[in-house]
Amino acid sequence: MTKDCIVWNTLNDDEPFWAGVETRRRKVLSSAIIAAIGMSGVPFGEGGVAYAYAPDSDKLRESLYLMSRVQEATVQQERFLVSQTQLTQGQLKEKMTTALKLVERSYRLLDQVNYSSNFIEPADQVMEAVDAGNMAVQSLQSAMDFVKYDLASQTDKGDDPLLTKDQRESLIDALRTTRTSLFQFMSYLPTQKLEQARIRVEEENIQNRADAEAAGVDPDSAVFRPVQLPWK
Repeated sequence: MTKDCIVWNTLNDDEPFWAGVETRRRKVLSSAIIAAIGMSGVPFGEGGVAYAYAPDSDKLRESLYLMSRVQEATVQQERFLVSQTQLTQGQLKEKMTTALKLVERSYRLLDQVNYSSNFIEPADQVMEAVDAGNMAVQSLQSAMDFVKYDLASQTDKGDDPLLTKDQRESLIDALRTTRTSLFQFMSYLPTQKLEQARIRVEEENIQNRADAEAAGVDPDSAVFRPVQLPWK
């Protein structure tokens, strides 16, 4: 098994380990749903309010789940950047500021890296693993800072320059570095719990696609296309 690609599979149990969580799961609000609403402007539910979220009772598995969601979000944002070739800087600033803030606030990547570091194996490679985790945190922050400080806002006169090739590539590089650094970091954590966390992501995504379609959001849009390994 390589460090940058863990195969997602199904468990032997008749019922998923998070079945109790899923009975109380957010009806519509995973990272994919949040991102799509922020980008498309489609209202979701009454006032856009999310249903309550019940975390996994296993704290490490929950942390791995949240980090996997961060990885998935970087894929979604990269797809958006690639597909929107005529995007202006002001448009991107508005859309990605919202999306990246949601990623940071919802998944608290630094907290997940700090907590999960207590379970790194083997112990003599803690520094290498932590360096990778910190690189992921820094790269996500770099993407947020780039959007905030390096992209022009639309002026009062209506001027709004197109996103340049260099700007697009810089943002994509930050997103990819976040994702690949997390692959490296999580390769030092218990494999079974990582696989279980990602199975949960896949199961939730199936339901989220159904919820999106019911709410009028195109489930085949770039944001909603299933994210599966290898993530790109």
